[in-house]
Amino acid sequence: MRAPLSTVQTLVGILAGMLTIAGGFLSFSGLTTAPTMPQQGEIVASVQEVRTRKPVPATVEILTPEDALVTTLNVEPDGRLTRRLKEGRYRLRVMHPTFTTEVRHIEVHAGQRSDVRIALAHRPPPARVVKATVTEEPGPVRKFFSNLFQ
Repeated sequence: MRAPLSTVQTLVGILAGMLTIAGGFLSFSGLTTAPTMPQQGEIVASVQEVRTRKPVPATVEILTPEDALVTTLNVEPDGRLTRRLKEGRYRLRVMHPTFTTEVRHIEVHAGQRSDVRIALAHRPPPARVVKATVTEEPGPVRKFFSNLFQ
């Protein structure tokens, strides 16, 4: 059984066209693309009081190295904070009215988790103001010398 050459060429052409169309649909639908690496990483911060290790309901600012504010977040009641961020370097500024402010530099890598532990210390009490009074009365040294030369 011999088929003429033009029939074989026609069948091969039709088959090639169908494969091309099927390949186009598959690549368009994303079924054949390789999985891409995530462009984000995750930070998990734990904020505690330095002595008791109790959680502190602090506010956390996430900043770029150039001090541009990315976001401001509140720590959960258990002292933890979780946030997904683009890969890069950041600064975490942790603030609370009765504690000293702490700053941490972190680096976020795509597809990875960065754990940060931050211990806050209580602010020292404000300095006491000492009032000094000036009297017009001469001091003991001046009195001693004035009595000597009289």
